[in-house]
Amino acid sequence: MKKFLFLIISVINIIFTAVYVATSPLEVVPSHYNVNGIADAYSSKWFVMFMPCILIVLGIIYLIYGFVAEHYENLLKNQKYVGKTVFGIFLFFLILFWYLTVVTLSGTSKLSGSFEYLILALLGGLVLFISNMLPKIKQNSTVGIRIPATLSSETVWRKTHKLGGYLGVATGAILIIAAVLGMVFSLNGMILLFSGIGLYMITGAIVPCVYACVLARKGKSYNIE
Repeated sequence: MKKFLFLIISVINIIFTAVYVATSPLEVVPSHYNVNGIADAYSSKWFVMFMPCILIVLGIIYLIYGFVAEHYENLLKNQKYVGKTVFGIFLFFLILFWYLTVVTLSGTSKLSGSFEYLILALLGGLVLFISNMLPKIKQNSTVGIRIPATLSSETVWRKTHKLGGYLGVATGAILIIAAVLGMVFSLNGMILLFSGIGLYMITGAIVPCVYACVLARKGKSYNIE
């Protein structure tokens, strides 16, 4: 039943979205906003249905993964964490899509500055949520920080994911705080957002990978597995 959960929620969501779109008095709404948040393209109000369709696709992908995982121990041992990760991603897009749906169907020609702050806060929450699970993921070739260094040694895998978890939680908290401060002090939301993404690329990918390579090299020098 758990395998179908996201798909069921996605179907319910698309029904609610369709009803909401149908009740909108507008027939033509903004379909694209430029980097300054100004509407530069318009389309039928029904175009917003592509957003809940993305969640349908996500639900189908997780359903397929659930069936496949039942036949592979390597996947099954981390299925709980994969499910939680998908839940975090699903919730991220669900909130974001509904925000965009409401804003778009209002017919506004300019997005408010709160849009960037919302994405930054949601991203921070997602990073914090996923990073908290990172140290619990067992060595595998499907999910986690999967590079030759971590796949070649359980010790390197464990230490790398522990570091990645700490850095990710700290980064997620920083992104949420930055979103709040940006809203309070009216800071440039776009700069904050791209800076936050850049920060996570460094702390969530570059630093852990470099750390893993250093550990693996030291392990080979001392013949430690």
